[in-house]
Amino acid sequence: MMHRTTGLAALLGAMGLVLAGGCGSDDDGDKKGGTGGEGGRPDQTGAACETVDDCYPDVADKTTLSGEVQCLDRVRDGYCTHLCDTDDDCCAAEGECKTALKQVCSPFESTGLKMCFLSCEAEDRDAGEAEYCQREAGKDFICRSSGGGSQNRKICVPGDCGVGAECADGTDCDADLSCVTSVPGGYCGKTGCTSNADCPQDSLCVQGDPNYCARPCTAVTDCTFCRRSEVWTACRDTVTFVQDGTTGSVCVP
Repeated sequence: MMHRTTGLAALLGAMGLVLAGGCGSDDDGDKKGGTGGEGGRPDQTGAACETVDDCYPDVADKTTLSGEVQCLDRVRDGYCTHLCDTDDDCCAAEGECKTALKQVCSPFESTGLKMCFLSCEAEDRDAGEAEYCQREAGKDFICRSSGGGSQNRKICVPGDCGVGAECADGTDCDADLSCVTSVPGGYCGKTGCTSNADCPQDSLCVQGDPNYCARPCTAVTDCTFCRRSEVWTACRDTVTFVQDGTTGSVCVP
């Protein structure tokens, strides 16, 4: 039976809970060659960028890279990469890669270009797709298909944080969301909903004081996404949904 929650603070007040079996710590990442998760993007490929001048600062001569440097703007905050023909072209130049994380050369969506990406293909990871990318690449990374058609690969790239993300104020949240700052780490959401239709896509209206939109989940990695480990949330079904007939779990303590 579902248990009624008494308010948003009661649901979210323990957001500092560290979840067993969640994403690894910095130490875990370091042992496996990455420094993502807590510390941000671990390698020069995948680093945030606004222009190509932001990319590969540790490569003394960028002409030694196998292809032209790109600042891919089709993902949030940009993604440093360079053109390539094969996987061997990635990490081929001196100073190009700071870690042992595997990279793949893949087309990306409709760009018509092949570029290097941090890999989350089965043979290149030691955990589930979401856990691996969050731990090794960054807390806001997802494992997704590159959209390369017959040459499609599985790659770690930044995802859209949306509902449930950590925030300090509303500017950290998507435009249609606000930041609930009364709990550790904040919680991007929308308050005052009366049905699921009032919530952004892929969120559900939960009873509280006031009611609010919460991120649905099926695994712990849905609730560690875009949150530091000290403010992770848990995937729970111990809530009361506002709309009759709604079932499932959402990200709360």
